[in-house]
Amino acid sequence: MTLALQLTSLTTTFFLVVARVAGIVVTAPFFSSSYIPAPMRAALVFVVGLILTPGLNAASSMDGGFLVLGVVVQFVVGALMGLVLALFLSVFGIAGQIITYQLGVGLAVQANPGLLTDGSFLAEWETLLAIFIFVAGGGPELMVTALHASFRAISINALVVPGASFGFVTGLFQTVLAVALLMAAPLVITGLVVNLSVGILSRAFPQLNAYFFALPINFGLSLLIFLAILPLMFSVIPTVWQQGWTDVSRLLVYLEGHA
Repeated sequence: MTLALQLTSLTTTFFLVVARVAGIVVTAPFFSSSYIPAPMRAALVFVVGLILTPGLNAASSMDGGFLVLGVVVQFVVGALMGLVLALFLSVFGIAGQIITYQLGVGLAVQANPGLLTDGSFLAEWETLLAIFIFVAGGGPELMVTALHASFRAISINALVVPGASFGFVTGLFQTVLAVALLMAAPLVITGLVVNLSVGILSRAFPQLNAYFFALPINFGLSLLIFLAILPLMFSVIPTVWQQGWTDVSRLLVYLEGHA
Protein backbone atom coordinates (compact mmCIF):
# COMPACT_ATOMS: atom_id res chain seq x y z
CA MET A 1 0.00 0.00 0.00
CA THR A 2 2.90 2.33 0.80
CA LEU A 3 4.45 1.54 -2.57
CA ALA A 4 1.17 2.28 -4.33
CA LEU A 5 0.90 5.61 -2.48
CA GLN A 6 4.47 6.54 -3.51
CA LEU A 7 3.76 5.64 -7.11
CA THR A 8 0.59 7.74 -7.05
CA SER A 9 2.48 10.70 -5.56
CA LEU A 10 5.24 10.41 -8.16
CA THR A 11 2.72 10.16 -10.98
CA THR A 12 0.84 13.22 -9.75
CA THR A 13 4.09 15.16 -9.44
CA PHE A 14 5.12 14.13 -12.93
CA PHE A 15 1.88 15.33 -14.49
CA LEU A 16 2.11 18.67 -12.69
CA VAL A 17 5.75 19.20 -13.68
CA VAL A 18 5.05 18.24 -17.29
CA ALA A 19 2.16 20.73 -17.39
CA ARG A 20 4.45 23.61 -16.35
CA VAL A 21 7.17 22.58 -18.79
CA ALA A 22 4.59 22.27 -21.57
CA GLY A 23 3.39 25.82 -20.88
CA ILE A 24 6.92 27.11 -21.42
CA VAL A 25 7.46 25.04 -24.57
CA VAL A 26 4.20 26.30 -26.06
CA THR A 27 4.94 30.02 -25.59
CA ALA A 28 8.69 30.61 -25.13
CA PRO A 29 10.89 31.75 -28.04
CA PHE A 30 12.86 29.02 -29.85
CA PHE A 31 11.01 26.26 -27.99
CA SER A 32 7.65 27.17 -29.56
CA SER A 33 9.08 27.64 -33.06
CA SER A 34 7.96 25.09 -35.61
CA TYR A 35 11.59 24.85 -36.70
CA ILE A 36 11.73 22.31 -33.86
CA PRO A 37 9.59 19.26 -34.81
CA ALA A 38 6.60 18.57 -32.60
CA PRO A 39 7.86 15.08 -31.58
CA MET A 40 11.13 16.63 -30.40
CA ARG A 41 9.27 19.23 -28.34
CA ALA A 42 7.10 16.51 -26.81
CA ALA A 43 10.21 14.46 -26.00
CA LEU A 44 11.80 17.54 -24.42
CA VAL A 45 8.77 18.03 -22.16
CA PHE A 46 8.83 14.36 -21.18
CA VAL A 47 12.59 14.25 -20.44
CA VAL A 48 12.63 17.50 -18.44
CA GLY A 49 9.62 16.24 -16.49
CA LEU A 50 11.43 13.01 -15.64
CA ILE A 51 14.53 14.94 -14.50
CA LEU A 52 12.66 17.39 -12.25
CA THR A 53 10.04 15.05 -10.76
CA PRO A 54 12.27 13.23 -8.20
CA GLY A 55 13.22 16.52 -6.55
CA LEU A 56 9.61 17.62 -6.04
CA ASN A 57 6.72 16.25 -4.08
CA ALA A 58 3.07 16.80 -4.90
CA ALA A 59 0.32 16.26 -2.36
CA SER A 60 -0.75 12.63 -2.49
CA SER A 61 -4.34 13.66 -1.76
CA MET A 62 -4.61 15.68 -4.96
CA ASP A 63 -6.94 13.72 -7.19
CA GLY A 64 -9.96 14.13 -9.42
CA GLY A 65 -10.98 17.73 -10.02
CA PHE A 66 -8.13 19.10 -7.89
CA LEU A 67 -5.58 17.30 -10.09
CA VAL A 68 -7.14 18.77 -13.24
CA LEU A 69 -7.13 22.24 -11.67
CA GLY A 70 -3.53 21.78 -10.58
CA VAL A 71 -2.48 20.80 -14.12
CA VAL A 72 -4.21 23.89 -15.53
CA VAL A 73 -2.53 26.15 -12.96
CA GLN A 74 0.90 24.66 -13.67
CA PHE A 75 0.40 25.11 -17.41
CA VAL A 76 -0.62 28.75 -16.91
CA VAL A 77 2.47 29.40 -14.78
CA GLY A 78 4.75 28.00 -17.48
CA ALA A 79 2.87 29.84 -20.22
CA LEU A 80 3.26 33.16 -18.38
CA MET A 81 7.02 32.64 -18.09
CA GLY A 82 7.35 31.86 -21.79
CA LEU A 83 5.00 34.70 -22.73
CA VAL A 84 7.25 37.28 -21.10
CA LEU A 85 10.12 36.31 -23.41
CA ALA A 86 7.76 35.96 -26.39
CA LEU A 87 6.67 39.56 -25.87
CA PHE A 88 10.26 40.75 -26.02
CA LEU A 89 10.79 38.69 -29.16
CA SER A 90 7.86 40.53 -30.75
CA VAL A 91 9.82 43.77 -30.32
CA PHE A 92 11.97 42.86 -33.31
CA GLY A 93 9.03 41.89 -35.48
CA ILE A 94 7.22 45.16 -34.74
CA ALA A 95 10.35 47.24 -35.33
CA GLY A 96 11.09 45.40 -38.58
CA GLN A 97 7.53 45.95 -39.78
CA ILE A 98 7.74 49.69 -39.03
CA ILE A 99 11.07 49.97 -40.85
CA THR A 100 9.67 48.05 -43.81
CA TYR A 101 6.79 50.49 -44.24
CA GLN A 102 9.18 53.40 -43.81
CA LEU A 103 11.29 52.05 -46.68
CA GLY A 104 8.15 51.94 -48.83
CA VAL A 105 8.19 48.18 -49.36
CA GLY A 106 5.40 47.32 -46.94
CA LEU A 107 3.54 45.35 -49.60
CA ALA A 108 6.41 42.86 -49.85
CA VAL A 109 4.83 40.44 -47.39
CA GLN A 110 5.72 36.77 -47.33
CA ALA A 111 4.58 33.78 -45.34
CA ASN A 112 6.96 32.37 -42.76
CA PRO A 113 6.15 28.70 -42.09
CA GLY A 114 8.81 28.53 -39.39
CA LEU A 115 7.35 31.30 -37.25
CA LEU A 116 3.75 30.65 -38.39
CA THR A 117 3.29 34.31 -39.33
CA ASP A 118 2.97 36.55 -42.34
CA GLY A 119 5.32 39.50 -42.26
CA SER A 120 7.83 41.61 -44.08
CA PHE A 121 11.28 40.36 -44.91
CA LEU A 122 12.90 42.76 -42.42
CA ALA A 123 10.58 41.68 -39.61
CA GLU A 124 11.43 38.05 -40.32
CA TRP A 125 15.14 38.80 -40.55
CA GLU A 126 15.23 40.68 -37.25
CA THR A 127 13.18 37.98 -35.53
CA LEU A 128 15.46 35.19 -36.73
CA LEU A 129 18.53 37.21 -35.70
CA ALA A 130 17.03 37.71 -32.24
CA ILE A 131 16.32 33.97 -31.90
CA PHE A 132 19.87 33.17 -32.99
CA ILE A 133 21.31 35.52 -30.34
CA PHE A 134 18.86 34.06 -27.80
CA VAL A 135 20.22 30.56 -28.42
CA ALA A 136 23.88 31.65 -28.71
CA GLY A 137 23.58 33.59 -25.45
CA GLY A 138 22.47 30.52 -23.51
CA GLY A 139 18.73 31.24 -23.62
CA PRO A 140 17.62 27.58 -23.41
CA GLU A 141 19.87 26.97 -20.40
CA LEU A 142 18.60 30.11 -18.68
CA MET A 143 15.04 28.99 -19.36
CA VAL A 144 15.70 25.69 -17.58
CA THR A 145 17.24 27.64 -14.68
CA ALA A 146 14.18 29.89 -14.50
CA LEU A 147 11.93 26.81 -14.60
CA HIS A 148 13.77 25.30 -11.65
CA ALA A 149 13.52 28.60 -9.74
CA SER A 150 9.80 28.80 -10.47
CA PHE A 151 9.14 25.71 -8.34
CA ARG A 152 10.56 27.62 -5.36
CA ALA A 153 8.49 30.68 -6.21
CA ILE A 154 5.15 28.90 -6.54
CA SER A 155 4.57 25.40 -5.23
CA ILE A 156 3.84 22.39 -7.39
CA ASN A 157 0.70 21.99 -5.25
CA ALA A 158 -0.63 25.49 -6.05
CA LEU A 159 -4.25 25.64 -7.14
CA VAL A 160 -4.38 29.41 -7.74
CA VAL A 161 -2.20 31.74 -9.82
CA PRO A 162 -1.64 35.12 -8.10
CA GLY A 163 -3.72 37.73 -9.94
CA ALA A 164 -0.89 40.28 -9.79
CA SER A 165 1.16 38.15 -12.19
CA PHE A 166 -1.45 38.57 -14.93
CA GLY A 167 -1.42 42.34 -14.46
CA PHE A 168 2.37 42.35 -14.63
CA VAL A 169 2.47 40.43 -17.93
CA THR A 170 -0.28 42.64 -19.40
CA GLY A 171 1.69 45.73 -18.43
CA LEU A 172 4.64 44.51 -20.47
CA PHE A 173 2.74 45.20 -23.70
CA GLN A 174 3.32 48.92 -23.21
CA THR A 175 7.03 48.35 -22.55
CA VAL A 176 7.39 46.17 -25.64
CA LEU A 177 5.69 48.74 -27.87
CA ALA A 178 7.88 51.53 -26.49
CA VAL A 179 11.08 49.54 -27.13
CA ALA A 180 9.98 48.68 -30.68
CA LEU A 181 9.26 52.34 -31.44
CA LEU A 182 12.64 53.36 -30.04
CA MET A 183 14.38 50.83 -32.30
CA ALA A 184 12.56 52.17 -35.36
CA ALA A 185 12.74 55.84 -34.28
CA PRO A 186 15.72 56.88 -36.47
CA LEU A 187 13.94 55.80 -39.66
CA VAL A 188 10.58 57.17 -38.56
CA ILE A 189 12.18 60.56 -37.89
CA THR A 190 13.94 60.42 -41.26
CA GLY A 191 10.67 59.78 -43.04
CA LEU A 192 8.98 62.59 -41.14
CA VAL A 193 11.71 65.08 -42.11
CA VAL A 194 11.63 64.02 -45.77
CA ASN A 195 7.84 64.21 -45.98
CA LEU A 196 7.76 67.63 -44.30
CA SER A 197 10.47 68.91 -46.66
CA VAL A 198 8.69 67.61 -49.73
CA GLY A 199 5.43 69.07 -48.43
CA ILE A 200 7.02 72.49 -48.14
CA LEU A 201 8.48 72.18 -51.64
CA SER A 202 5.13 71.12 -53.06
CA ARG A 203 3.52 74.21 -51.56
CA ALA A 204 6.24 76.41 -52.99
CA PHE A 205 6.18 74.67 -56.37
CA PRO A 206 2.65 73.35 -57.02
CA GLN A 207 3.70 71.81 -60.33
CA LEU A 208 6.10 69.49 -58.49
CA ASN A 209 4.92 65.85 -58.29
CA ALA A 210 5.53 65.43 -54.56
CA TYR A 211 4.80 61.69 -54.37
CA PHE A 212 7.25 60.56 -57.06
CA PHE A 213 9.80 63.05 -55.81
CA ALA A 214 9.62 61.93 -52.18
CA LEU A 215 9.57 58.16 -52.72
CA PRO A 216 13.16 57.65 -53.97
CA ILE A 217 14.57 60.18 -51.51
CA ASN A 218 12.76 58.61 -48.57
CA PHE A 219 13.82 55.11 -49.60
CA GLY A 220 17.44 56.10 -50.20
CA LEU A 221 17.91 58.00 -46.93
CA SER A 222 16.07 55.35 -44.89
CA LEU A 223 18.19 52.60 -46.42
CA LEU A 224 21.43 54.48 -45.66
CA ILE A 225 20.39 55.08 -42.06
CA PHE A 226 19.32 51.46 -41.67
CA LEU A 227 22.72 50.28 -42.91
CA ALA A 228 24.40 52.74 -40.53
CA ILE A 229 22.54 51.49 -37.46
CA LEU A 230 22.74 47.83 -38.47
CA PRO A 231 25.94 47.16 -36.43
CA LEU A 232 24.17 48.55 -33.37
CA MET A 233 21.59 45.78 -33.63
CA PHE A 234 24.12 43.26 -32.33
CA SER A 235 24.47 45.27 -29.12
CA VAL A 236 20.80 46.23 -28.79
CA ILE A 237 19.40 42.69 -29.13
CA PRO A 238 21.33 41.23 -26.12
CA THR A 239 20.21 44.25 -24.08
CA VAL A 240 16.57 43.56 -24.95
CA TRP A 241 16.96 39.90 -23.99
CA GLN A 242 18.62 40.93 -20.72
CA GLN A 243 15.58 43.05 -19.93
CA GLY A 244 13.39 40.09 -20.82
CA TRP A 245 15.19 37.84 -18.32
CA THR A 246 14.95 40.57 -15.70
CA ASP A 247 11.19 40.65 -16.18
CA VAL A 248 11.04 36.84 -15.93
CA SER A 249 12.69 37.19 -12.52
CA ARG A 250 10.17 39.87 -11.59
CA LEU A 251 7.36 37.57 -12.68
CA LEU A 252 8.65 34.89 -10.29
CA VAL A 253 8.45 37.46 -7.49
CA TYR A 254 4.80 38.13 -8.39
CA LEU A 255 4.12 34.39 -8.52
CA GLU A 256 5.67 34.05 -5.08
CA GLY A 257 3.23 36.69 -3.83
CA HIS A 258 5.83 39.08 -2.41
CA ALA A 259 5.09 41.94 -4.83
